[in-house]
Amino acid sequence: MKLESYFGSDKLKFYNPYNFDRNITNNNLLEYLLEDYEKYIQKNEFHTFEVKGEKYIFIYKALQWDTEYFKIPTFRLINILSVKNNYLKEAILFFKESVLPEDSYCFMEIPSEDIELIQALGESCFKLVETRLTYYNNTLQLHQYPRYLVRSADKNDIPNLKMVASEMRNDYDRFHADKVFETTQADLFLSTYIENSILGLTDYVMVPNEKNVKPDSFLTANYLRNEWPKINCKISKMVLSAVSSETNKGWYIKLISEMTYHLRDTVGSECIFLNTQSTNRAVFSTWEKLGYKLGCTTHVFSITKKIK
Repeated sequence: MKLESYFGSDKLKFYNPYNFDRNITNNNLLEYLLEDYEKYIQKNEFHTFEVKGEKYIFIYKALQWDTEYFKIPTFRLINILSVKNNYLKEAILFFKESVLPEDSYCFMEIPSEDIELIQALGESCFKLVETRLTYYNNTLQLHQYPRYLVRSADKNDIPNLKMVASEMRNDYDRFHADKVFETTQADLFLSTYIENSILGLTDYVMVPNEKNVKPDSFLTANYLRNEWPKINCKISKMVLSAVSSETNKGWYIKLISEMTYHLRDTVGSECIFLNTQSTNRAVFSTWEKLGYKLGCTTHVFSITKKIK
């Protein structure tokens, strides 16, 4: 299967998670996607079929950890490839009815530029559950802000940070906004995530380390060094944060600033990015004060296929 023949859409480059950085060429963006999608093909994580003579390739992945945690078969739809999209709605309905198992859950993150697919998903009973903004900073040499004492979280921090993660709820992230998940279940998921992050899921977990300040906040990061040669850019990501409003007020901007120093000076990153929901207005000004700027917008859609 030659995926290159399906790479004619001008919207495709926006599916690359690093499309916001204008220093990364379109060729690099598309080559990255081609290599990534071919891995799914090799693992047989795709389904292909024709609708009235038009061929569609659905690339998707079964998420084992999510399936076991939420007790519902969970799938992530990566992309839908086709030379033409005249029957996109019909193709999505076929995928839903013929590929997804009964009583399963499927979601997809879509760049706002792909309005055709967004509309087709809506017409096919997928629902919007989250709108995400990506901010980035590729002028890290300009970052010069007051310093604060921080340290790497360790296993002793796990019980406390699990509590912080569950208590500082964000009602607009996918796990809380999508009614297929119970609120307590979503809270516990974030607690489990920070525990796994400290145990090695992410490359670094930062907490405050100043005198008379409780370590009641955290910020995680992935260095993404394996990605650097693929896109010819030393890029890293801040992943998840939570700050106790009672004991660590004001520490969010401090952690973002210190993680910027850490990724730039210790890791060697040239560009840093991070995501949030479009409703999370409080962080926009914080990021912009530190030199971060809006890069792109994506939407998360989901569907739950119930047993008939």
